[in-house]
This record gives sequence, structure tokens and C-alpha cells, in this order.
Amino acid sequence: MTAPFTPKGDLPEWRLIYELLLDGAEYDDVITYDDLDQALGRDFRARRGPLYRARVELGVQRHRWLEAVPNRGYRVIQAREHLRVVHGHKQRARGQYRRMLTVSAATDLSQLTAKELEAFDAQARINATLVAFAFSHEQRLGRIEEILRKNGMC
Repeated sequence: MTAPFTPKGDLPEWRLIYELLLDGAEYDDVITYDDLDQALGRDFRARRGPLYRARVELGVQRHRWLEAVPNRGYRVIQAREHLRVVHGHKQRARGQYRRMLTVSAATDLSQLTAKELEAFDAQARINATLVAFAFSHEQRLGRIEEILRKNGMC
């Protein structure tokens, strides 16, 4: 029989990170691995998940975001840098869509049962719709961004 869950402290780790390190952080502040180790009372690098949750809270509450600083920690990036980070996520998402389609195309349909083939076809229709929406939306946003750039607003 396993023992019931007992929390390590009064606050979840993400909340400790947010309250101790992010609540007052300003643009370009660097939250070091040592800062994170001290706030958590453990080696932060062993489990980074709480920081990612705290980063979401930072975005929601303070409209700021963190970016990794290799071998050092995380920096609160300037608002003008958010677009670059967003673009990076968009590029990775595009790659994920491509891989999704590649795996689908590589599936040997002759190896599937009738029920599996039905599920595969249904998922393929959903995937095609997702890709169509995503790329259509991306083209539309590209046109809007171009108009904003031409008018000096971006």
C-alpha cells in the first residue's frame, strides 16, 4: 500500500518561483540556475517543469516572457523580442505539421484492420483540415503584417 501524497511545502514549486523570482522581475533581468536552486531548495535542472508553469503565469499576470540563456538561466525578454519568440514557435509548429503528414503518408494502410482504417481516415480528414486552417491563417497574418510594416507599425 502506498502512502498518501504529502506536499513538500505550503506552495507548489511554480508558485515559489513566481513569487520569489518573477513577480518583481524586470526586462533583461536574468534568473540564474543558482537563483532557481535556492528558491526551490533543490537542483532546478533535475526537473524544470515548475519554471515553465511560472513562465505562463508571468505572461498572464505581467505580460513578460522568459528565454533561456545557455549555461546561465533565463532572461526576461523585452516586449519587442516576443515577436521573434512567437515566430520560432510558429516555425516549430510548421515542422510538426509536416512530420504529421509525413508519418501519415508513410503508413502502410494494407496492414490496418477495417476499424483501424476507418479511424485512420477520420484522423486524416481532421489533419487535412488542421493544415488547411493553419496555412490559410498564416497567409492572412502574413498579409496583415506586410500592411503593418508598410505603414511603419511593425
